[in-house]
Amino acid sequence: MVVEKDIIKKMNIFFYNHEYSILDVAGIFCGFIILLIANHFFVTSKLYYFIFIVGLMVSSLGFIIEYFIKTEKRKALESEFNYFLYDLSKEYRKTNNLALALTNIVEYNFYGNINIEIKRLANRVSWGDSYEDALESINKNIQSDVIIHTLTLLKVLKKSTMSYDKILENISKDLKIFKSEDRNNKYFSNLFYLSIIFYFIFVFVLLYVDYIIGSNFLWSANNEIVTRVFFDNFIMYVSLLLGVFTAYVMYSIRKEKGIFFIKYVLIIFIITVILFQIFLPKPEAEKILIDTINYMQKNNEDIIDLTNIIALKTVSAKFISENTQKTIYFINFENQNCLTEECKEYALFVNEVNFFNFRIEKISENTYIIYYSKV
Repeated sequence: MVVEKDIIKKMNIFFYNHEYSILDVAGIFCGFIILLIANHFFVTSKLYYFIFIVGLMVSSLGFIIEYFIKTEKRKALESEFNYFLYDLSKEYRKTNNLALALTNIVEYNFYGNINIEIKRLANRVSWGDSYEDALESINKNIQSDVIIHTLTLLKVLKKSTMSYDKILENISKDLKIFKSEDRNNKYFSNLFYLSIIFYFIFVFVLLYVDYIIGSNFLWSANNEIVTRVFFDNFIMYVSLLLGVFTAYVMYSIRKEKGIFFIKYVLIIFIITVILFQIFLPKPEAEKILIDTINYMQKNNEDIIDLTNIIALKTVSAKFISENTQKTIYFINFENQNCLTEECKEYALFVNEVNFFNFRIEKISENTYIIYYSKV
């Protein structure tokens, strides 16, 4: 009988300590079974992708449930745990027996979503665990700051001459102050992350503005007008300036030392430059020629010169024609007086990075000649 109880106790402790791991493994196992079924019986079926996605969702279901349960328990601990400690201090004063006090509280009181945890706490203390060890063991799964704070105070106050019921009562009062401070910390923590979110929202808005308005500018111009490159750089500098302000807000919220301000600025600068490199159109020959021809159509321009334009790959007249709905061909500057078919070219072959000078000339409403020379 004693051996049987000992086995049951060990099984319960194992389950208490690994219940979320068991949930995660069960979800992964069920999802894996669904994926196997999909791959064996539904590969040629229209339902394959649906079943495959369901399998992936089931695989992650354990983790989602675990996150939801832990979040709800942490919230319940913040609101109920100080009341539990106060009730425990009163019950301990009556019984002078912690295991009995916990058993009585579990029987006659209710503490919301943490009621199960308090029952487990009572069980573990009745099995011979110390209150602190039982509390610490339960918190391994929940990871609540409230319990960590309680354990810290318990270790300190137990060294005093104060009675145990008074220790519990004082901790319950302290937790009210701790919860208020914790809310303030969460508020400032939320502000910290909100400042980052708002910054990147603003960056993506600027990138979208650049995408919408940028096509109205020439990539290159000899006269003093705003070019696309200048406009792109201006948008990026505005973003970086806002990044400095955001870094200062983050630094102020965290109340950190000066070196952290520099760290935040550098991180924001690096991420912003990478985003602009990814999302801004590249000043590459085909793109520049297409945008310039579209600009000429909108503004009734007949001739535009472009200098030092980089070509990373072969420049195709067919590709430019498809994107402008115009007839396009190339002529070398050396043959600019020759308009016969022998002088016309329909691709500029690029085996390595080259720079070109271009002159785009409108011959008719639907025909453009692109004169070129290598730099």
